[in-house]
Amino acid sequence: MVELIKTDEEGSGWYPVSISRLEGLLENSIYTGRGYPHSYALRKNLAYNLQYIQFQDRILQDIKLSSVLYTQTVKSIVLVGCGVIESILHFMLIVNNVHSTTEWKEKVKFKGNQKKVDGNYQKIDSVMYEKLPTPQLKHMTFDAMIKSAKARAVFGARPTIYQKLEGLRALRNKVHLQVINEPTDTDWNSFSATHLSDICKVLYAILTSGIFSPTADQKTYFSYLRRNFSA
Repeated sequence: MVELIKTDEEGSGWYPVSISRLEGLLENSIYTGRGYPHSYALRKNLAYNLQYIQFQDRILQDIKLSSVLYTQTVKSIVLVGCGVIESILHFMLIVNNVHSTTEWKEKVKFKGNQKKVDGNYQKIDSVMYEKLPTPQLKHMTFDAMIKSAKARAVFGARPTIYQKLEGLRALRNKVHLQVINEPTDTDWNSFSATHLSDICKVLYAILTSGIFSPTADQKTYFSYLRRNFSA
């Protein structure tokens, strides 16, 4: 196993699983003609981020990090991993024709005047909608996607994968550092080795599932995720 080395040190550089190999796996499911408009770009973005997750894992393996840096590295893996899962979910819901759609778009909004009712000022705004020629995709939150995937067993019938996803979803807002719900709501208190294990388990389960039908060799692309599994 080649470890990370400094730029001024001798020896071969460290390389993760190549983009082309990751794309080869992803193309088993994400390809043109399935009703998703940007399959090429999605495969590329997923491959880039999977490489980055592998790099972050390599940092955990090779460098003796302070506890703060360890926690922040776990945070990076969780946030990027959730982004990968959300993108795959988005794709799967669209190609299976179960993504939320709408027939309406907002045309104009009329702002009402404020009026004092029961000692408090209130107002009512009115919105006019225009019907679309054909239904369009409606924004779905990560939470809504997970619920839809669970109801339709998009990632299989095992309930634990959806339970872990629901727990990880709650950490997504930690990308916004100002979102603080209580005095001790810090990254240090929010991310742990348990969350690292959960995101690695979910990623491994999805990427090696029937969705992508990997060969035995392709499954080894994600063997590094298994190092972080805990009971």
